[in-house]
Amino acid sequence: MINEEANKSWAIRTYTDELLNFIIFTGCMYNLIDDENFDESNTPWPTKLSNSDFENLHINKLKSQWKLWFNDVIEERCNNINLDKMCVFVNEIYNINDFLELEYTELRECCKKSYPHFIDWWDMQAGGKSAISFYEIMGGSKFCDYIEELECKLNKKAKPFNLYIDIVYTGVPNVLDINDKYIVVTPNGYLNLTKDWWMKKLIKLI
Repeated sequence: MINEEANKSWAIRTYTDELLNFIIFTGCMYNLIDDENFDESNTPWPTKLSNSDFENLHINKLKSQWKLWFNDVIEERCNNINLDKMCVFVNEIYNINDFLELEYTELRECCKKSYPHFIDWWDMQAGGKSAISFYEIMGGSKFCDYIEELECKLNKKAKPFNLYIDIVYTGVPNVLDINDKYIVVTPNGYLNLTKDWWMKKLIKLI
């Protein structure tokens, strides 16, 4: 979804990226995400899927691999921000039958087992993709007002800029403020970040 001023000088672009949400789904399914990334309003993905081999997994090694995988993808997105590269499908990057393209060998087995569950939920009519898109619509109307208020305060028009926002279902703090032009938020983070937070963010861009 894109929120942009009439003269096209700026745009706030939100994305419901399949790959990022799959990474987090896998992390939740195998309990690989640190507890501090969750709270009462940001709970682990309710997959409720049993893993019969869970006790045999090398959890510490998998947790380390998962964190490296997540950080690798975030760094790639941060370093290659591009309108054509922000929506990534899992099956465009990996062979979903074996995930051999993933360098973390032990994590491949987790991905093979989690992907069918993830994609079933992601593509449901009321599933992940649709649910997050709803939050995009709900949270996007405020930005024009914020920009106009800053323009009046600074007595100048906003310079051209793009702010890229990835929305993930859970698994991160309410907001990961990666850099001035790129953040990752949960739906609650997107809706509940204060006006003061957004104004401090946007004033760096305009």
